[in-house]
Amino acid sequence: MHIKVNKKGGSMTKIQKALRNEAIDKVPIWFMRQAGRYLPEYQEVKRGKDFMQMVLDPQIASEITLQPIERFDLDAAIIFSDILVLLHALDMDVSFATGSPELGKTVSDSVQLNDLKSSYDKEILKKRLDYYRETIQITRNKLNNTKSLLGFAAAPFTLASYMVEGKTSKTHAKVRAWMHSDTRGFLELQDFIVKATIDYLDLQIDAGVDAIQLFDSWGDAMDTETYSTFIIPYIEKIAEVISKRVPVIFFCRGASIHRDALKRVYQHGVSMVSLDWRIPVDYFGELPVQGNLDPAMLFSNPETVRSEVSKILERRGHKKGFIFNLGHGIYPETPLENVAAMVETVKAFNV
Repeated sequence: MHIKVNKKGGSMTKIQKALRNEAIDKVPIWFMRQAGRYLPEYQEVKRGKDFMQMVLDPQIASEITLQPIERFDLDAAIIFSDILVLLHALDMDVSFATGSPELGKTVSDSVQLNDLKSSYDKEILKKRLDYYRETIQITRNKLNNTKSLLGFAAAPFTLASYMVEGKTSKTHAKVRAWMHSDTRGFLELQDFIVKATIDYLDLQIDAGVDAIQLFDSWGDAMDTETYSTFIIPYIEKIAEVISKRVPVIFFCRGASIHRDALKRVYQHGVSMVSLDWRIPVDYFGELPVQGNLDPAMLFSNPETVRSEVSKILERRGHKKGFIFNLGHGIYPETPLENVAAMVETVKAFNV
């Protein structure tokens, strides 16, 4: 696999080496949702602004992206954005006005899907995402050469759920019903998402990201047979293309349900699977993994955090191909001293 070196040149970062399954003397660390509500400096920037206003402003989005790096000296920055930015660029009227995402337009059948497909234009998509390209470029230029810059996108089923349900769903009933009642139409939806996502990720790579993480936030919404049949092949389609340019990390909330099925993605372009906290961090043996501290542990105390982090490090940190992360995104109001204890414990660990 070709591993891209960041835009500033120089040797590979610790993150890049871990993704390449090369030996390193220190375990790299970043964590999901690391730029956001738990940071006081984020709250300061956010004052008087809504979420999309910050995402659409490259200077502000870049500043927020870099805040956790400046505070905790992490090994990677992940662009401050949202998985629904792609749908916003597809003119689906994404709004965060109420706090939770809502779409003004949905796709509920093959007729509406055909309308969306017929209006799709790669160049128009990229033009609508110019602000995103600029955010990445600004951040890459400011980011220390020893740090990696990560881009991301939603995995196909997660994006499909929002497109069909029109909001965050607890049941995903509409999209799962479509999957089974009109399988051909649903798979056409997945194919369209794959195409648009690859174009979206190509833009991010061109702008300067070193690796990509795919988020399947709703991977736990179905049984393993259904997930293996209808979902994993479309994750693999994205990974097989994107991995020719940069490494791909795959996060599935529900990895503990699909743990054995997920092993196959390593054969189709995924460099590393990011594990949720409900699966042993060494379950995949020598395969590269990322994870997997329970975010709730960060609401305990520094001593407990150090203990729980150390357990993960002792179990998996001595082997190649490991990045320390949370098993899901960091929760709002997480005490900063506990985040610091997590980072310090990882940095003090010798492989």
